[in-house]
Amino acid sequence: MADSEGHGRLSRLVGEPGLAGTVSVDRLVSAIASYGMWALTIGIVVFLWLPLSQIIALSFMENSAVLFPFEGVTLQNYVSLFTNEGLLMAARQSAFVATVSASVATLIGVPMGFAIARHEFRGRKMLRGLVIVPLLMPGIIMGISLLILFRVIGLSPGFFGTVLAHSVYGLPFIVLPVVARLAVFDRKLEEGARDLGADGRGVLTDVTLPIISPAIAAGFIFAWLRSFEDFIRVFFVGGTMDALTKEMYGMVVYSQGTEAMDPMATIIVLVVSAALAVAINFRDILEYV
Repeated sequence: MADSEGHGRLSRLVGEPGLAGTVSVDRLVSAIASYGMWALTIGIVVFLWLPLSQIIALSFMENSAVLFPFEGVTLQNYVSLFTNEGLLMAARQSAFVATVSASVATLIGVPMGFAIARHEFRGRKMLRGLVIVPLLMPGIIMGISLLILFRVIGLSPGFFGTVLAHSVYGLPFIVLPVVARLAVFDRKLEEGARDLGADGRGVLTDVTLPIISPAIAAGFIFAWLRSFEDFIRVFFVGGTMDALTKEMYGMVVYSQGTEAMDPMATIIVLVVSAALAVAINFRDILEYV
């Protein structure tokens, strides 16, 4: 009886014009917000991918500068790329520098992340703040300051200077994800491994590192990408070293071999996208980005 009275009272309330109007307004606002978020998402995707799609399309066109007027499809641009030894050598050099720099940053950043996350020592907060500085410092300031430092210590600009600069630049991409992952790490897993007879090294290699490996992988990938695509720091500390960004900048400035730029950009986009897809399917590294 009480239930039927309550149901009737609720029906009368819903039927009131004021409440019905409020419900309608709420539904309208909810629908606008939902469709607005979809429109915003689609707009962002189009804004990000439209230029990349244009580059991919231009890499197959006879007129590699603009989409219109359409003059035909060709593979000559890719022939120009693979016969441009200077551009290919610069790409290999940039990839090698990025790999070495990201590896150095990882070897330094992982132990530093452990120290910041798990140990109390004097200057810990200062160290954590200093790690972020390379992310906040403008590239031109970092490039000029490192160039002055290299001149003071007698280090010539070139390969080693670029690796050093990019290792420092990539360090935050390693330390911050490792610290974030260790902050939510369940230490009981390590305690259980020790109870089962594992020593310190076994706990580290068999329990801790496999669990935080997605964070390390995410940091390594971003440190590698930041090094590979960097121009400003390489411009100051790279010296006469061939780098892909410097080579492509020279092609634009002097209008030489520009037909090979779109194919090179297309290959880079496809390789990076494939690498990220494989990494995401292997382990969800985007969780720590």
